Amino acid sequence: MKNFISFLIFLLFAWLAMWCYYSCDWCSKSAHQNPGLIEEKLNPEAEALAKKAYEDSIAAAKNLGIGLAIKDDQNKDLFSYEENLQINNSNADVFIPASLSGFENQIADYLGQNQDKELIITGYETSNEQSNGSNLGESRANYIKDMLIKAGINADRIISKGEVNSYTYTNDGTYNGGVALHFNTLDASRLAEVEKSISNRILYSEFAQKTFKADATLSNYTLELKNYLNKYPDKSVQIIGHTDDVGDAESNMWYGRQRANNVKQYLVSQGIVKEKIKVSSKGESSPIAPNDSDENRAKNRRIEIIVN
Repeated sequence: MKNFISFLIFLLFAWLAMWCYYSCDWCSKSAHQNPGLIEEKLNPEAEALAKKAYEDSIAAAKNLGIGLAIKDDQNKDLFSYEENLQINNSNADVFIPASLSGFENQIADYLGQNQDKELIITGYETSNEQSNGSNLGESRANYIKDMLIKAGINADRIISKGEVNSYTYTNDGTYNGGVALHFNTLDASRLAEVEKSISNRILYSEFAQKTFKADATLSNYTLELKNYLNKYPDKSVQIIGHTDDVGDAESNMWYGRQRANNVKQYLVSQGIVKEKIKVSSKGESSPIAPNDSDENRAKNRRIEIIVN
């Protein structure tokens, strides 16, 4: 922190020097009184060195660990943090400092309260990295996107992309920054995509769980569903429970209905009219993957929500 403050002081003095050099009336008058100063001021080499020193100070500031700022659609800081995300020159992983813990929940809450918004994630890469065909910028953006999806955010409300930017890695191969986040207002085509994902959604239940428990994914989806039903009041919701093939078919039919009922109860508790919701179960009869591994059985233990 002391180094950061010291650098800010240096940056201030550098700016003052540049301002005085180009704009200060007193400096200009002094130069007129002393022809030698005019010659020094107009020295191209001195001017180039001063300009380069200033530009170097700005470039160094970008890599000092200035905190992450998440922008709104007016390019104003909506959320700001003391530390920043960090990328490296060896892979697409993004390091997330402990001080940023929970920032994904702030993003989820904001999207929940602002149903007309989406999040744009831009991952950066250097021109050399791009020429190698590694797509590190997009991969870095997807790294953060995957983390946000695990936090329960609808993937269709996140856009990830790569972009070439100019920056320099430190001696240990890292760069503070490298990923930018900002919110944007959904246009008509993007809104149609998001609404389509709301009207047909699959939620997953943990293995051997007799009842479905509300998690971040269900909580965030409920906010989207409420907004959708307010916009289209004539639509209704169908909740269908599915299971794997462990156990007998009759028991699995019951488990599927229980899980669907629990989702219904949660939706009603959050303000959705219960008369709009119908519940059913297909048990183990409609698998979407072979029941031949733990991974595939987990895919079959799901709750399907259809709005029509």
